[in-house]
Amino acid sequence: MIIKDFQIEKLVNGNRGFLPFLFYGPNEGLIRDHIKKIKSDYLSKFDFEEISITGKSLDLNPDFLQISANSVSMFNNYKLIILESLKDKNISELENVINSAPTQTMLIVKADNLKKTSKLRKLFESNTLCFALACYEDDTKTMMRLIDNFMRENSISIDRDIKNYLMQTLSTDRMISFNELQKISLFYSSNDITPNIEEIKNLLNDASSNNLQKMNESVMYGNTAKSSNIISKLLSEGNNPISILRSLINYLKRLQKVKVEMKKGNNFDAAIKFLRPPLFWKDKDNFQQHCVRWPLNKIEKNLSKLLDTEIDCKSNSKLSSILCERSILTICHEGKQHFQN
Repeated sequence: MIIKDFQIEKLVNGNRGFLPFLFYGPNEGLIRDHIKKIKSDYLSKFDFEEISITGKSLDLNPDFLQISANSVSMFNNYKLIILESLKDKNISELENVINSAPTQTMLIVKADNLKKTSKLRKLFESNTLCFALACYEDDTKTMMRLIDNFMRENSISIDRDIKNYLMQTLSTDRMISFNELQKISLFYSSNDITPNIEEIKNLLNDASSNNLQKMNESVMYGNTAKSSNIISKLLSEGNNPISILRSLINYLKRLQKVKVEMKKGNNFDAAIKFLRPPLFWKDKDNFQQHCVRWPLNKIEKNLSKLLDTEIDCKSNSKLSSILCERSILTICHEGKQHFQN
């Protein structure tokens, strides 16, 4: 059965029998956040045993899941089993446990992106006694709600500039965003001062986001040497190739949005008002140059290429850095043509 985020609390609080969940998708932070809330908010009243099992463990001992789920604990009255990195060949062991429905046991299966044809996804979505929740990356509305709720819960007041800045710089991964917001909370909870944007930037260590913005601009201007240096620096600092790709993807999407609005008859200043989050004033001149010089069809073509590269990176993690750099520098080479004159 497919469920939404808000249904988790009711399901957990209203059932102390067998509860099988599948949390899957690219937002690993959101998956971890759901599991953390289940343990801290819903199961904290109970003495529960937590057992972690991987697909590799089941390869070595196929009966391990069945034994763990059906064994009786002498010291705990509830059991939480967390499964991850399962393979298709492990599905039969999982089905056996679901069919036996061990009482007072919660089963949580963690997974990355799953296609509709995935055996694991089909198992949970087709069974009315199982619950599947897709955890996609935080979009603009979700991010805004996250920021507003966090600031309200921590009694911190921020102005529009800070909110816009956070919207542009926070990660699409929920846990990473939450950790960044925690820095703000820890700093301002003990200081009777009003937050300002420069302090916020220092708190969040803005170096990586600044480098990503510089990379986007250099690529669109066709500055190959500078772009290559920035990409190498970002990768050496531990930035995920997919996050680097997504930075440029988001930049192209924003260019696409403005170009479409301009095609409808709006001038540039009117068109950028449709952007959410709004364009940061310091970035306006470069963004306008890219809007003027880059044709809409070229933006859309390269956007499609970057999305394909992201899929390739997920399929070939060992080659992801090479694929990322090659794809971005190909666009950079094209940018050089648009700024020759």
